[in-house]
Amino acid sequence: MNPLIYADFSPKKSIKCVVFDFGFTLCKDYYFNITPPDHPDWHTVIQEHIFQEPSIVDPWLKGDLAIEDIARVVSGYIPMSVASIVATMEKGCMQLQFNQAVWDFAVAQKSAGRKTALVTGNMDVFNKVVVPAHRLESLFDIILNTADFHEIRKEFLWPIAFERLGGGIGYANSLLIEDGETEPAKFRELGGLAYQYQNDDLFLDWLEAVHWSEQP
Repeated sequence: MNPLIYADFSPKKSIKCVVFDFGFTLCKDYYFNITPPDHPDWHTVIQEHIFQEPSIVDPWLKGDLAIEDIARVVSGYIPMSVASIVATMEKGCMQLQFNQAVWDFAVAQKSAGRKTALVTGNMDVFNKVVVPAHRLESLFDIILNTADFHEIRKEFLWPIAFERLGGGIGYANSLLIEDGETEPAKFRELGGLAYQYQNDDLFLDWLEAVHWSEQP
């Protein structure tokens, strides 16, 4: 059983807002998951020289670097123009796959009248490509991205989301769905409820265990 099923989570507890993470919670794919012709080492370069380099990926998440800066780094390892690398990266972001149970849950919560927020640690390409390509603005009442705030900590963004949503939304009546341990633990510490997403099957089991269908 998932250790983050709480004794205090009751169907009678009033949840007015569900906050979702993006990467590996709503979305199951890695970014730039496309291989350009004649460059089979694309994925290795992206992972080793971008996503495994905090000195590059952290400033990108904070909005201090743009996708063109990242493409210039990649061009040092793959003989493609910066413009071609950017185009390939963006195309990869248009072909993302999603965790269906989380996606369906978000749709259901919005239809039920709860507020839905997407708060993500992400880059400029998220706003530029991912949001419009997958019509995320139709699924969430508000979308906040760390790159827009030059701040990588999500606990900085959650209160901004609550304030913009209005209607008395806050930690006490919000549920966070997010993979990893740090953010769910912090959200609970601040007074909210949180579920640590691992996979769709466990998530569906959790919804059944807390009788979510009986939630008001």
